[in-house]
Amino acid sequence: MAQQSPPPYYGMQPAPPKRNRGPLILAGVLVLVLIAVLTVGGVLLYQRQDQPASTPPATKPSTPDAVEFRRVLKTEPGQCPSPASDTVVCDAAGIRYTVGKVELDGTHVTEVKAAQNEGDPTWHVMLNLDSEGAETFGRLTRELSTQNPPLNQLAIVVRGQVAAAPTVQSAIPGGQVQISSNYTKKTAEDLAHQITG
Repeated sequence: MAQQSPPPYYGMQPAPPKRNRGPLILAGVLVLVLIAVLTVGGVLLYQRQDQPASTPPATKPSTPDAVEFRRVLKTEPGQCPSPASDTVVCDAAGIRYTVGKVELDGTHVTEVKAAQNEGDPTWHVMLNLDSEGAETFGRLTRELSTQNPPLNQLAIVVRGQVAAAPTVQSAIPGGQVQISSNYTKKTAEDLAHQITG
């Protein structure tokens, strides 16, 4: 009887070593994050370039006399004095204002900007005052609010011309002054530029 060779050995053999996929997965995740960051950055940059230029940043008046706050003593139609007078100033409509001394000037204005209230088509010029200016303006408007016309008006004089002369009905604390006169964006920006020089 011939001797049979033993059957081939089919037992367990050690599996080939597994490759560590950790670095490969990490590299893939990093590439995806990088693509996402670049995509978002590109979209934001595109949107920023696509938007119209905004109103120039707010600035301070170039000189103290660029804007002055004065009590109105008298109003009347007529010609402005020539040469200019320190006590009589006019507005663009030709109204003459006899005014008192300068109670507050541009040295206390910390910010000037053209602005618009949400939902309002008209523009205005916003002036922010420092703490001393805010206190003076609050006291001044409180005093004016107790007077009869025209002594309850406050002339806001910009470079020798009355930009506005509102009637003051109550004290205005907080140091924020709004010059309103149905301005368009352009006329409000022009007035702000006139104040800032």
